[in-house]
Amino acid sequence: LNLFENSIGDEGAKALASALRVNGVMTNLNLNSNNIHDEGAKAIGEALRVNGVLTTLDLSANDLGDEAKGVIRDAVSGRKGFKLETEN
Repeated sequence: LNLFENSIGDEGAKALASALRVNGVMTNLNLNSNNIHDEGAKAIGEALRVNGVLTTLDLSANDLGDEAKGVIRDAVSGRKGFKLETEN
């Protein structure tokens, strides 16, 4: 799913996180340049703990702090071949 530059913000990211918790199909999610901050990123990270289907996540060009990046990295650590982009 490509949502590049849609300005979904933290509220949109939290809504996507809810969907990710029950997702059984989507493998790629591009959230590049969406005005997502720590709150939204942490929600996505928590959802990834129960989502084993997603294999690619692009959160680059958002305003993510180190703690939020860590929550996401921890959620996908150990997943062979998972592609994660969080840098600007």
